[in-house]
Amino acid sequence: MKVTRASDYAIRALIHMAHKPNGTTFMRSELAQECEIPDSFLGKILQNLAKSEILTSERGKKGGFKISKDISTITVYDIITAIEGELSLNKCIFDEEFCNLMHSCTAHVMWADIQDKLVGMLKSYSLANLAEKY
Repeated sequence: MKVTRASDYAIRALIHMAHKPNGTTFMRSELAQECEIPDSFLGKILQNLAKSEILTSERGKKGGFKISKDISTITVYDIITAIEGELSLNKCIFDEEFCNLMHSCTAHVMWADIQDKLVGMLKSYSLANLAEKY
């Protein structure tokens, strides 16, 4: 698994947003400039975050994006899966048709254990924690 640039940008943008007063609306272009993220790329990222209900988007002159949840409930796991989809270290963990040794392979047990620990770590970091250190 590799954290893509899109996930990194999403985390950076959300930390920036979380550092501002609750309910602040951000214009995409201003956010892109403040976070040093390409504007068009950020647009796609923000739409994915809105689809995952981490952000809300409003059209119009006073529109933009704002965080839609309490930042203490948004985890790094939530952000990454909003951008990347479900995390999977190894296909054999989730797909019995891919790996018919699922129930007898000790490597499978190892991959599943590592996957669980990774997900647990990503869920242990909230946006509120990250914003405190910003």
